Amino acid sequence: MACEKATENYGNHANYANYANCQLMGRQMKTRFASDLLENKTALVTGGGTGIGRVTALELASCGADIALMGRRIEPLEAVAKEIEALGRRALIAPGDTRDEDQIEEVCETIKKGFGTLDILVNNAGGQFASPAREMSNKGFNAVIRNNLIGSWQMTTAVARHFMYENGGRIIFVTAVTRSGFPGMAHTAAARAGVSAMMKSLAVEWAEYGILLNAVAPGTIKSEAMAQYPIPPEEWENMEHNLLGHMGRYEDISGPIVYLASELGDFVTGEEWYVDGGATLNLKHSVMDMIDPGKLARRERADE
Repeated sequence: MACEKATENYGNHANYANYANCQLMGRQMKTRFASDLLENKTALVTGGGTGIGRVTALELASCGADIALMGRRIEPLEAVAKEIEALGRRALIAPGDTRDEDQIEEVCETIKKGFGTLDILVNNAGGQFASPAREMSNKGFNAVIRNNLIGSWQMTTAVARHFMYENGGRIIFVTAVTRSGFPGMAHTAAARAGVSAMMKSLAVEWAEYGILLNAVAPGTIKSEAMAQYPIPPEEWENMEHNLLGHMGRYEDISGPIVYLASELGDFVTGEEWYVDGGATLNLKHSVMDMIDPGKLARRERADE
């Protein structure tokens, strides 16, 4: 389906994922930063084939960086690599799973052979599913912990060992807004909060090596992931989930990541930036509303 058609029909639940993947076509190449901000830098983006990872990779490349793309599916990585090369930057495809230590080692060796060094790591890979805690199995909980927390640890320590203990660097994690918990996703609340605490701990330990670690926590972002929820996408725009009254876009997250990866973030480490339109100050709705539309209706009736 053409992007124009997907955008026109994104209210159709089945078309939403395609719309989300197309929403930045024609816009993502126009970075808001200087085109040489990251000149002579190299970056690895995990989960770089779709969504926030894809747009982050493109914006980093638009600022002059060469990009290594890691992910479990090679086809999306190949497509993004072509976009990066169209920007005049080098792209390196490094398929792998952050949950697999051997595959991480292979990715690091691929980067050594292709780029020689690595300056920036964007830990974007991860995943979760919406579920009330009472319906969540231990297997499901542990799978998300392994994906989001253990995978981030393995990726981070491997990159630091291979590239950054000697030369310094930047490590940015994509986390989640967990300050007030994450009802409906207790597994990812535990995992992402763990990543945040880990990031702050490593920022202290690794400052002496010139490694700066930070995190960006997205709020509700207009994305293909919304297709998994029972609420039709057009209704998301009407939910009073943050103070700004609309969902975020991929580039709302890629911008802060570029900032932290560049010299603009030279005096920032150990921080987690909430990019959520003020949602943490507006607790009327939660993920539980997304997986239990009846709860939202009951709450609205109670407010009348």
